[in-house]
Parts: sequence; C-alpha cells; structure tokens
Amino acid sequence: MTLALLPLGLIALYQTNAVVEEATRLSHASLLDRTERAAARERELLQRAGGATEGLAAAILPVADDADSCTRLLKAFAEGANPFTFAAFVSLDGSVQCASDGVTRDLSEKWMYLKAQQTTRLSFALGRDLVGGGSSFLLATSPVLRDGILKGYVTIGIPHKVSAAQAGTEAPDTGIQYVTVDAQGEILSASIPEQQAPLALPVSVPRRDLVTLSGDTFFEDSRSGRERFFAVSEILPGQVSVIGSWPVDKAMSAARNPVSLMTLAFPLLMWLAGISVAIFGLQRMVIRHLSALRTAMRRYALGERENPTLDLVAPPREFAEAQQSFNRMVSILSEAERRRELDLEEKTILLREVHHRVKNNLQLVASIMNMQSRNAQTPEARRMLAQLQRRVRGLATIHRSLNTNPDITTVDSRDLIDALISEIGAMIPGAGQKLAISTDLVQVPLSQDQGVTLSMLVSEAMTNAVKNAGVPAGGKPEIRISLRETAENWLELEITNTKGKPVVAPEEAGDGTGIGSRLMLAFATQLEGEADTYETEDSYSYRLGFPAAAGAVPPAPPNQDREKHAAGAAT
Repeated sequence: MTLALLPLGLIALYQTNAVVEEATRLSHASLLDRTERAAARERELLQRAGGATEGLAAAILPVADDADSCTRLLKAFAEGANPFTFAAFVSLDGSVQCASDGVTRDLSEKWMYLKAQQTTRLSFALGRDLVGGGSSFLLATSPVLRDGILKGYVTIGIPHKVSAAQAGTEAPDTGIQYVTVDAQGEILSASIPEQQAPLALPVSVPRRDLVTLSGDTFFEDSRSGRERFFAVSEILPGQVSVIGSWPVDKAMSAARNPVSLMTLAFPLLMWLAGISVAIFGLQRMVIRHLSALRTAMRRYALGERENPTLDLVAPPREFAEAQQSFNRMVSILSEAERRRELDLEEKTILLREVHHRVKNNLQLVASIMNMQSRNAQTPEARRMLAQLQRRVRGLATIHRSLNTNPDITTVDSRDLIDALISEIGAMIPGAGQKLAISTDLVQVPLSQDQGVTLSMLVSEAMTNAVKNAGVPAGGKPEIRISLRETAENWLELEITNTKGKPVVAPEEAGDGTGIGSRLMLAFATQLEGEADTYETEDSYSYRLGFPAAAGAVPPAPPNQDREKHAAGAAT
C-alpha cells in the first residue's frame, strides 16, 4: 500500500506547487466561467423572446387587419405559459393597432420604435411606462413581413425583474455584478437595481464597444470609482453581451482557495488510492462472480437454453454453493419445461382430433339430410332440408379450418370465406355457371367464436343474394363478396348481387319465412357489428362493419358519404 501511495503523494505535492503559480489565472477564469454561465441563462431568455416574436409575426399576418381578432391572439399569447406579460402589433407609423391589454397607444416617439426602424432584424430595447404603473420591460421587436414587404412590428415585453433574475443569481454572495448591454450601448438588464447599472461598467470603455470585447478579462475602474475585475461574454453575436465584474479583494481571495483545496486533497488522494486497491480485490473476489451469475440468470430468463449451466473460475466457497444451486435449479426448470411442452403437444393433438370428429359428425348429419331431401315429397320440405344442410355444412367448414390451421385458436378469414363459397355455392340453386361469384378478401386472423358467427352470417347472406340475384340489362348475373380492413382493427363485409330478371325460379326460391333475416341480425349482434343494406337500380348490397378482435371495443367506422335507401330483408 505504501509503495502504491508514494507516486500519488509526489504527484499531489507537485500539483500543489503548480496551483500556487496558477491561482491568479484560475480566479480570472472562474469569473469568466461564471459570466459565461450567466450569459447562457440570459441567452436562453433572449433567444426564447426572439423566437416568440418571429413566431408571433407569422401568426399575426392573417388577423393584422382585424383589430378584435388581433387583440384576442395577443391576449392569449400574453396569458400563456411563458414569462412574457405584454405583446403588441405596431404599424409603420408607430401606432399600436392591437395589444394584449386592449389599449392602443402611440409609440412613434419611443426609443424601442426608433430602434426597430434602424434594423431589419430582431432588436431589443428597454421600455419604460409602456403599459402604465411605472413598470419597466425588456422589449423584443421583430419586423412583420408579407411577401418581403414590411407591414409593421411585433413586440413582446419581459418584466425587467425577470431578466435581472436570469442574469445573476450569485451576486449577493460573491459581489459579482452582471450588466447586459447591446451593440448600441443600451443597458437591457442587470443583477442590480436599474439606476445603479451604469456605475457597474468600466469607465474607460464606451458602452457600444463592450460587445466587441467578448471573451476578454481585465482590471479597470468602474464608473462608481472602484477598481473591479471585468469579464465580457457574448449572448447574441454582434448584438448583446453580458459584462460581469468582481471586486478586486474578492478576486484575490478566490485565488487563494485552490491552494487550500489542493492541500486538503492530498489525504483524499491517499484514501482514494486505498479504495482503488479495495475495489480491485472486490472485483477479483466478488464482482466478477456476481456478474457471471447475473449473466447466466439473464440468459436463462430470456429463453437461451444452449449450455445454460454456470461455470465459475476459482470461486470462493459461498459462490461455489450458489453455482451448485443455480445449476440444480436450471436442471429442474428445464425438465419441467420439457414436460410442459409434451403436455401441450398432447393437448393440441387432442383438440385437433375433437375438431376432426365434430367436422365428420356434421358432415354425416349433412349427408343424412341430403338423403332425406331426395326422398321429400314437397318442394317446401326439400327447401327446408337444403337450408338446414347448408347451415350444418357451414359449421363443418369452421371445424375443418380449425383442424388444418397451424394455429388452432384462430381462423384465417380469407380461407374461411373461400371454403364457405366453395361448399355452399354448389348447394344453392342457380349458383352454377349462369351466376358468377367474385371475391376480394383480406387475410386476417379471427377467433373461433368470431369465425363460427361470421361463417353462419355469410351462409345466410349468400343464400339471400342468390335468391334475389337477377340478370341486369346488357350484363351477366353476379355476386360480389368483399372483406376489407377499412380502419385499424375494423373489418367491413359486403355482399352484393345484381338485379334484373331472376336467376332462381320462384318455385325454387320460395316465399321466405324471415328466419334468415332474424339469424343475420342475431349474428351481426354477436359480432358487435353495424349492418346496413343499400339498393341501387342495378344492385342490392348487404354491408356489415365489425371489430377484428372478438370482444374488443370497436373503433368508429369510417365516414362514407353514401345515400342510404331503405330496403327490407329479401329472405
């Protein structure tokens, strides 16, 4: 430990001697640094004020000719969450057209207006008695241009006390004074009372020249007659600078502080060296093993199962026991995961088998209905058996999809509807070559309950469309089926049939019992959807919007400008 600390002690002594010689320079740099920090705070305030005036100049153009609208805009700005308490729009002749306080006034003789006329960019000025009450404001003024033509000026006011608080927060403790001066020599703000601000500036340097001394430090008599140490920092390039001054006695006392600090720092360096040795031992004996254990635990928690065991290098007894416990835990959990995967695989196989058997039983029932339908004596009986057979086959299609889908918990919308059209289309009278069926289907996953409900609804709607399909003038009979995703998690099903000469003979279509309409209404309710029918001269459409996820709160359906025509159910 002694050999380790000896070089550090020699370095500390050398640094102490060097710091004595640099004390004065460091005190100068300290004041310049504090002045730079004060400049940064003041710069933020002035840049914020400049950005606000430029933004307000752009916003005021549309309402510049409307005094009421202009006043409301400026009042809302002044009452907003910002330090600016006054805003006004000044015309080219110096009159206030509108202001945040609603008072019009003549500023043609005010210094801030004369100063703004001398430049084509943002300017700052100190305004007194602008809104009455003897208050003083730091004013930021920007020209208002329309197509490059000057239309007036926008000015905003910052209370002088706000600017002073921004400029210097250390003055009461250290004797430092800050004064903000622009390129014309005007004092904009100060950390001391406004009347005393000119006395805090150097006597031999004109105010307008202080902006050009950015980054300089020098000793000089102030206008109050006392010698002070000055530092100049730039706030806005070529426009505004802040001048910080420090009493000479304070500057000299500050020069002695680093020596005492370095004297106290030597024992601290020795202590730090001892801590470094301790940390090295801690790293060697503890931290590296803890890091290895943490890494192994994180990798196992993230699902990495390749070589999950922990192997520490020369660990202490406590960490050897922790390593053994971790490896035992990994072995137990891995075995549990393996058993869980086997159970899940068995359950998946059983569930597929259930869907397969249900599908076979439903197809058997449909086949029996088909045989009964062929032996039926009346057309009405045959139609009723055909409708029942169609509905049973629709349910069988769902279970077949669940059995063949890799994800047995969901149904693919496109595959489901295509299978329904193929299964049911062949069973519906008139759905042969004379009646064309076209589809435009989006591919989204549906839950089992949603898939069953949607399949039954499509089956009923398809039957309805075929029974009412007709041959349009100069065209071919057609049924169009589309499923679109019109918004996030919102689907829209539309089934449209052409109108005209009936494709299905009246005796085959029947008179209709209304069961299909009631079923479609019930299915739409189960899907939490919104159903509508639309009729034009050559087509009839059924449209249903519903959420993509079963049980989810449906978003508002997209607005569509359509002319709704009342149409009764055709089933």
